[in-house]
Amino acid sequence: MLKKVLLAILLLFSLVTPLQEHSEASAASSVQTMVNKQLAAVKQRKIPGYVFHQADFVYFTGKSVPEIVVSSYGYEKGTTLIDKSLLQVYQYNPSTKKWSIINSFASSYQIYNYRPLSIITKGKLIDNKKEQMVVGYVWGSRFDLTPIVYGSTDGKKIKPLITTGENSFQDGNAIIKNKQLYFVSSLAFVKDKYVYKSGKFVRSQGTGADDLAIASGAKHSITVEKIKGKSVISAKSSITMKVGDTLSIVRKNKTDKSFYDLRFWNSFWKQGPLKNQSGVLKAVSPGKVTIDMQLDYNFNKTVYVNVVK
Repeated sequence: MLKKVLLAILLLFSLVTPLQEHSEASAASSVQTMVNKQLAAVKQRKIPGYVFHQADFVYFTGKSVPEIVVSSYGYEKGTTLIDKSLLQVYQYNPSTKKWSIINSFASSYQIYNYRPLSIITKGKLIDNKKEQMVVGYVWGSRFDLTPIVYGSTDGKKIKPLITTGENSFQDGNAIIKNKQLYFVSSLAFVKDKYVYKSGKFVRSQGTGADDLAIASGAKHSITVEKIKGKSVISAKSSITMKVGDTLSIVRKNKTDKSFYDLRFWNSFWKQGPLKNQSGVLKAVSPGKVTIDMQLDYNFNKTVYVNVVK
């Protein structure tokens, strides 16, 4: 009798589990379809005085249906210069089955407003449910990034969580990894790191160990260090990479907090076989590229990279 009961329970479990998995998959697909439809709608929406720039979804409040962030920009009157930005947050109401704007963040007449406010990255810094989003202005000849982090600490109110003010990051990027936020300069050097502790974000100065943390697994490397007070680049003159390989540019010493002004004389990562992906240069297609660098205005280095299949 006991065996029959156990067999019946196992049979029931085997039938329920696939149904549950199918139901969850179906619900996720339904949400994604709904989000995609709204993303398409906001791209067509006309805002007086503004031009659509970007839109993406993010789980700001950790609900089953994510919020949608829309970035738009406006021109200075009578010119083609961008002088204002608008960031709007849409949220879905399951009772009315409609989307509505719950937040609007506007900015104008700042030097970096000559570029649109772009979505940089998103990820989880506070807990395992809510996401935060990094947006920013990428401006100037050095592709300076002036970032702002938006999110919600209580799952209700969405607001700026981190603002860097006039502080910008040359050839900058923002990377979220293992619940840590890294603001990167010169493609790969971590200048600032933020961690959420005891209800607030704590900032620390980036080190060589942080460079290695975001570049973990890179097969090839270019390193910088101070030798007798002079900044030096160490790298092979020629590097052969396979498609899929990664190349890191990091501080050699893990405890090194020095700021290195690494300049690239060509924007090699914007076209060609290498792409900047989350703190490393990834080989994405066969080809050749030359990396011309200058460190702290006095050390020059050229590296020839050949990417093969």
